[in-house]
Amino acid sequence: MKLGLHIRMSSGAFTYRRTMAKPRSTWGVHLTDPAVLRALGHPTRLRILDVLQARGGATATACSEVVGLSASACSWHLRQLAAVGLVRDAGARAGSSDGRQRVWEAAVPSWQFDARAIDADPVEAQGVDVAVTQALLQASDAAVEAHTVRNAQDQEPPAWREASLVSNNSLRVTAEELTHLVDQVMELLEPYRLRQRPTPGGDQRVVHAALRFVPLEAADEAPDDLD
Repeated sequence: MKLGLHIRMSSGAFTYRRTMAKPRSTWGVHLTDPAVLRALGHPTRLRILDVLQARGGATATACSEVVGLSASACSWHLRQLAAVGLVRDAGARAGSSDGRQRVWEAAVPSWQFDARAIDADPVEAQGVDVAVTQALLQASDAAVEAHTVRNAQDQEPPAWREASLVSNNSLRVTAEELTHLVDQVMELLEPYRLRQRPTPGGDQRVVHAALRFVPLEAADEAPDDLD
């Protein structure tokens, strides 16, 4: 099996898992409810979840400054996420009666889903699978693109410019080797996850690390004598 490997790293939290194998308990809550997954099938909501995770909670106004929507639009998205239990209302800031100053926090720090385990008929499950995956990719690409613009405008310190990575590689592996590789990479990331380091320290920043291990179609593979 020839595999396209895509690694993306930039500023921003990204702790979502999608698996087609047996759920791993360390990868987050295993979601099977189609209503919950449909709520996640929107890149703006994934970016809002990023903000809540990175900051430990935020208002709709704070979210709006990151995602580029109005505070009222972010409030609506937050309520949709709250309706399915993905975020919770942490109460209004002291002395404020403005709903936009209500603090929201992530109720589920990380999650994973298996399209085969979604509690819906096959057609609906397939639609949910595609919608969530596309939203994840769009949110991830937006984070990388924003980082690229900051680099081009010299808005990133030299040390962070050197440390960040955007890399594409093609691997030749078996399914068993790929499973082992994924487990190894996830194990390497584990000590650095937000749930392991909930409080910022020193010069730490939240980094967006998105892994994409996808087999290429046979027609996309190079002949053995050209590899």
